[in-house]
Amino acid sequence: MIRLFSKRHEEAIFERKLGLSLPRKLRQRVWFTLEKFNFSYQYNPDPMSNWTETTDVLTQIEEELCRRYGVERLTALDDNDNKVPVKLKGFVRGAYPAQVLDTIELFYHDIPEDLRLNFQKELNSIFEEENSEWRLVDGQFFKMDSDFLSMKVIAESFELLKAEGYEGALDEFKEAHNELMTGDYKGAIHKACNSFESVLKTLLGRESGNASLLIRELVNTDFYSDLPENLGRSFGEQVLNSLPFLRNRLGGHGQGEEVVEVPKSYAELALHLAGSFILFVIKNSISQSESVDQIEEEPDEYDLPF
Repeated sequence: MIRLFSKRHEEAIFERKLGLSLPRKLRQRVWFTLEKFNFSYQYNPDPMSNWTETTDVLTQIEEELCRRYGVERLTALDDNDNKVPVKLKGFVRGAYPAQVLDTIELFYHDIPEDLRLNFQKELNSIFEEENSEWRLVDGQFFKMDSDFLSMKVIAESFELLKAEGYEGALDEFKEAHNELMTGDYKGAIHKACNSFESVLKTLLGRESGNASLLIRELVNTDFYSDLPENLGRSFGEQVLNSLPFLRNRLGGHGQGEEVVEVPKSYAELALHLAGSFILFVIKNSISQSESVDQIEEEPDEYDLPF
């Protein structure tokens, strides 16, 4: 069972830290998109019988939301700002913004997997066109509010981690972004580095080791084969080690007796570095593997058929 947006960020929503706002036009376009991707299917409501019924995702989501919120009927504001019982359409139009995001996340996870990517792309296009900072990534909403780098790098990192099977690192990267959104900047730095560390462990086939050690071990592989030999170690120590440095000094480790209050900008930097480093390491590893495969596939000159 997925943990909904409103539960993941319950404290931040209560303290009004997220700045949630969904204009009427955006809500209307969201509803049209939900209708477009709605999916009908048959299910067996009574396991003791063979009787099946036809339902659809939107119908089931309405019932699921009632169960999650512990209410008999969904309620939302009508056009006169009165709180009234509503069906799902009225809920999307008049519920609290966090509840609308709950609805979208549930819908994403309930539709068939082969529809999810197109649904996500279309929905994110709508949020972008309506100047909203929120984006749906792998079924969860994240606020992309820093700059173009944040939106581009972080979103691409999510997609690459998922596509290449780095589930553990993906979960840690999501957690880092959630910590940033809720104001736990030390936690965001710590988990951003953990995510990068998990990627390195997977690439090196290691189950243990901190980021600094793993970065040094890259030198003993073909990872830097596209660089002069003397630059590989320096690159790791001077570039990739900047993220472990942030974690050790600002993310809760190695601070000694002095407690450091971490500003948001440093947590954003850690998240951006983690996203950029993850993209670089995975893409470079894929590129090196493809180069090796190409060399192995080239025929020996003595095997040529002429």
